[in-house]
Amino acid sequence: MAIHPLLANAVDFELRFCLEVLKLESFHLGYSHSENEVIDSLSALRLAQARYTNTIVEWMPNDSITVLDVGCGIGDVDLALEQAGYVVHGLSPELQHKNYFRNIHPESTFIHSGIESFNPTMQYDVLLMSESNNYFTLQEGMSAIERCVKPGGHALISGFFRTSDDPLINSNMVYRTQFEQECTRRGYRIIRTENMSHKIIPTLRFTESLFRQYMLPTLRIVQDLMIGFSPTLRFLLGTVFKRMGSFLDKLELWYDANLSVGFFRENMTYHTYLIQVQDQQ
Repeated sequence: MAIHPLLANAVDFELRFCLEVLKLESFHLGYSHSENEVIDSLSALRLAQARYTNTIVEWMPNDSITVLDVGCGIGDVDLALEQAGYVVHGLSPELQHKNYFRNIHPESTFIHSGIESFNPTMQYDVLLMSESNNYFTLQEGMSAIERCVKPGGHALISGFFRTSDDPLINSNMVYRTQFEQECTRRGYRIIRTENMSHKIIPTLRFTESLFRQYMLPTLRIVQDLMIGFSPTLRFLLGTVFKRMGSFLDKLELWYDANLSVGFFRENMTYHTYLIQVQDQQ
């Protein structure tokens, strides 16, 4: 699930809403068996998210041990990998993520840093970008693989790629052809790739419904509640809520681009890649 950039530096409303209100155990999209499958409850969404996590574990190279999870979020994927026998270091620039990460598995390693400025003290068997490949530019992501992965090691990338130039799309999102060409230019070999678009469609439908039926109305209720206070407070907060009203309109438009099944079909695709870094000669 994507976070609106205007919320990123404030209290992470979406994160707290999903984890504390909806009681979800993951912040990732879920995988379904087909795009016609119906997710109509939070329990069904949790099962789909668990299926996504299991798929990430299944895609890990057999001979790998150490993993750097770039944009680790709350650490649910890291926990699953550790339970499967991997040694995982989670990396995220978000302090909110750190708090949730510590609650899920306090003994694990959380590195508070963005990948752009991260200089590893060790190299890893696998660098994982689990729906985080669009948090930074393609060049920054590829350079991170170069810095952080052992010769002969792997990178596992699962996430969105653009199929159009629509301005609502995250500017960091690239075409698959751009991604594959950059892999070739740097000598990275594509071992395996799969189109997962059909698997995320049911989750997109359900999360769009959650946003429209619960999250957005909750924000508007808070806005209306505050406006209903005393005339003096209403006067003092007038400018704030004019901005908030504009913000909610922009937020709705932005979420249309990130959670709308129609927009996704027209402008994006969702793929998983396993690539290998050149071994030293």
